[in-house]
Amino acid sequence: MKTVDIIERIEGEAKLVCSWKDNLISDARIEFFNFRGFEYILKNKPALDALIYTPRICGICGQAHLKATVEALENLYENVNEPLEITNKAKLLREIGLNIEIIDSHIKWFYMFIMPDIAKLSKNIDYEKYRAIKGKEWINSSKITSEIIKSLAIIGGQWPHTSYMVTGGVMSDPTLLDLTSMQNYLDQAVLFFQNSLAGVDIYDYLSYDKIDSLNNLDYALKDFKDICFENSLETIGRSYDFHIVLGSNSLFQKGKIKSKNKYQIDLDKISEEDKNSFKVGKQKKESEYTWSKTALYKNEFYETGPLSRAIVSNRKFIKEIHKEFKDSVYTRVMARMDEFAHLLIKTKELISKVDISQESYIKPKYSLNDIDNAVSISTIEASRGSLYHNIKLEKGIIKTYNIITPTVWNLGPGINSKLGVAQKAIIGVDSLQKAKIVLRSFDVCSVCTTH
Repeated sequence: MKTVDIIERIEGEAKLVCSWKDNLISDARIEFFNFRGFEYILKNKPALDALIYTPRICGICGQAHLKATVEALENLYENVNEPLEITNKAKLLREIGLNIEIIDSHIKWFYMFIMPDIAKLSKNIDYEKYRAIKGKEWINSSKITSEIIKSLAIIGGQWPHTSYMVTGGVMSDPTLLDLTSMQNYLDQAVLFFQNSLAGVDIYDYLSYDKIDSLNNLDYALKDFKDICFENSLETIGRSYDFHIVLGSNSLFQKGKIKSKNKYQIDLDKISEEDKNSFKVGKQKKESEYTWSKTALYKNEFYETGPLSRAIVSNRKFIKEIHKEFKDSVYTRVMARMDEFAHLLIKTKELISKVDISQESYIKPKYSLNDIDNAVSISTIEASRGSLYHNIKLEKGIIKTYNIITPTVWNLGPGINSKLGVAQKAIIGVDSLQKAKIVLRSFDVCSVCTTH
């Protein structure tokens, strides 16, 4: 028997096709069916055009694509021995902008995607507050995200699809009043964490390093835990438990974890397969069922995202939860909300370090048109996980532009007899509703995947 379900309330749409045996899911296919073609659009465009195009790949993580693009373009200068000078102010404003986007995304994901579906598993009428669109918690989370994103607009000029990062720095020169306003918006998010999400002081939360501390949590995180444990969500959603982080910043470390050991990353070992993917201009084969490709590291599947970042960066509270519940739905969601708390305080700290007397932008001595032939890679951490951009440039013109998004790592199709990360996590689940929750725990982004 097969069941088909359309996954909505994500960035785009996806189709989940499940096969069943003995009332358990025996096989699962995640189909992305809306081709978009940014990699083709960028071919033969002037290099700087990418700064306008790539932030429009996604309405949720445009900052991530922008930062990946500007760093890839700057790495082109590095690769021809003409490195650019980027001030610390510009670097800070870039990281702050991306952090705010991730903070905003994490709240939306928890309250608008995860909790409405998880609450349906319980008959407790109190959980109606998490109901999609009409629930009190949904509405409250919408209000706070609207406030948080204003702090990004202060330095970015707009959101989404912001393009304030440019080769050489940023087109933003905030005043002390601007920086204070940004801090105030983030303080509202801190209060939201304390009074709506966790029910504890945020600094007390950040000191947690034992699993028993879960008992201190209240409000939404307590409701989440109670529903999960009532429905065994701490035991499902487990996959390979291999984790990869390609980017690094003030909070995240790069590396990969396999069998509890941490290793360095060699970007040359990354590959993108399209065996089960549709091909542009070619007739569909029987094995092809999605526009998503498959990302591999040394021909193996790795999960990416907040759980991977917590484990690779050795955040003790999440590592203790992971030790007990592995890479389950419960652990994956807790890792993301834990990251929300850490990012809030880290971003406030970064804002306090901005020196407004520094230059925001230093014009490059040479144009990208002067670069005859060069290849560049950039990797950064987006809300859903690691983002990879690869540019080949000839005389200032883009010849190829390859993008590997977090959803391609997590939700791409399997290869040969080996299942993709999310596919494997869904196998063995006993209901379609739980299968959708497993899928959502990775935070599905169709539009990034089918870029």
